[in-house]
Amino acid sequence: MRYLLLIRGDESAAAHADDGCGGWSERMLGRGVLRGGGGLRPPAQGKAVRVRRRQLLLCDGPFAETKEQVAGYDVIDCPDLDAAVAVAAAHPTTPVGCIEVRPFAEGMPDPVVPEQVPDGRLRYLMLVCADMRGVDQRKEMPSPELADPPPFDDVPDDVDAWIEGVGDRRLYGWPLEDPDAAVTVRRVDGAVVTTDGPFAETKEQIAGYDLLECADLDEALEAAASHPVAGGGVLELRPLWL
Repeated sequence: MRYLLLIRGDESAAAHADDGCGGWSERMLGRGVLRGGGGLRPPAQGKAVRVRRRQLLLCDGPFAETKEQVAGYDVIDCPDLDAAVAVAAAHPTTPVGCIEVRPFAEGMPDPVVPEQVPDGRLRYLMLVCADMRGVDQRKEMPSPELADPPPFDDVPDDVDAWIEGVGDRRLYGWPLEDPDAAVTVRRVDGAVVTTDGPFAETKEQIAGYDLLECADLDEALEAAASHPVAGGGVLELRPLWL
């Protein structure tokens, strides 16, 4: 089963995400666990993208103002959640930050992303964030009673159309299971500490991600603004270290 590791922390965690993670990446590649990932540039270089009443709203920085921000990500393949937690616990950022372990939705194929970035292109991680509270309960209710359904509940076909529309600007992406399926991993005084749920209780949680390859930030913003979740949620765009 495949899991997304969201590496959270301050600048020290970001430094680990950019320096090969102290040999962790090489060890996990050797074990056949690591399937992809990368370190992200600081949150100040990111953009939060929303569309409200057909107006594009841009904010500098991340989608949520929390102490610990996403510093990097990894895609791993493990037999179960316990094995994924053990892989996360071995990551060097756990003493200074935390790692949110989230299973991907079923059917995820192997990420196939070229290592080399073509000249004149840049890569961005686009975090698709939405209000995911009470999703299961609302899915069971008749549609006329849904006062405020999650923005991603009724958009799978729209997402397929978005993927077709952005073309080769999108390298890869996949939705995640609900935040209730997450486990957050830290190290406190050398001991591994796990808590159920995402790293922060915010209204908008990460529902999936896409890896974009664009000529510049403007092109990436255009792709993000056309995503169907932008109309009810928020897209966080963060450039990768390359």
